[in-house]
Amino acid sequence: MALPALVLCCLALLAQDILASGGGGPSWTYTGQHGPSNWGSMFRECAGKRQSPINIETGNVKTEYWRPFTLKNYDQPPTRMRIKNNGHSAVVEMDAPSAPRVSQGGLKGEYIFAQYHFHWGGDSSLGSEHTIDGVRYPMELHMVHYKASYGSLGSAVAKPDGLAVLGVMLEISGTDNPALTPLVSALRNITDSGMFADVAANYPLRAFLPRNLEKFYRYEGSLTTPTCNEVVTWTVFADAIPVSEKQMEFFRSLKNDNGGAMVNNFRPPQPLNSRKVMVSAESGADSASMKKVGLTLYFMTSMAVLMMNM
Repeated sequence: MALPALVLCCLALLAQDILASGGGGPSWTYTGQHGPSNWGSMFRECAGKRQSPINIETGNVKTEYWRPFTLKNYDQPPTRMRIKNNGHSAVVEMDAPSAPRVSQGGLKGEYIFAQYHFHWGGDSSLGSEHTIDGVRYPMELHMVHYKASYGSLGSAVAKPDGLAVLGVMLEISGTDNPALTPLVSALRNITDSGMFADVAANYPLRAFLPRNLEKFYRYEGSLTTPTCNEVVTWTVFADAIPVSEKQMEFFRSLKNDNGGAMVNNFRPPQPLNSRKVMVSAESGADSASMKKVGLTLYFMTSMAVLMMNM
């Protein structure tokens, strides 16, 4: 059922408040005494055993055979987009006739889009929250969704499987990314914390995802900002999308809550502990079917050989 634009607007604002404000607790930063190394003492769950981000070791992952993602309304341009400087990131909210939803891809249920935001570095040698074999990208985009069956974001953040976040790496390109250009232009109007601006061109969510959605990494984790709720099913795509150095500079021109440069707004990788990271097989349901067929053929062939030798 389509959600009215006003409802989506309220959901986006609620998402921003819950995911970026620290839930009304003590103030936090990315540096100094209120930085990531002290979040665990400021917010109990930030010291948990299922924290994010992590370093993804590609040689130590388990292959899983999942159906391809089903993306609903991801190709439908929103009726309105806004970008806000919340003091920690640039957060994009949108209104749409029908809420974008994601399911399959190993997710247990359908999840409704709430907002997306970015993490970036002071230069292009760092910036992403997740690392892959220790490698950092200059920027990482997070598309936040809440589980539809829980009815609201507020209810979902209290459930172990309440949120699904799609993580997209950005890599430096010699040319601008057209989908990012309207966002970058709007950044000029939100340099200070608390400011927001409309985005001139409304690109659909699909424009911010890599072309190849088949290969991705999956693990159970948390929000990467306080209060670090351990409620997130993480998807980190293997392929990146482009961004130019010129576009990156506009993100780096934003100011944080203290009036300083908003750069290096990422949390360092957290211990994996007993969790397992999985990687998708790159042909989705077909791979699963072929695996089953292969096992069946192997069994039949083995039986035939055995009978011939009797």
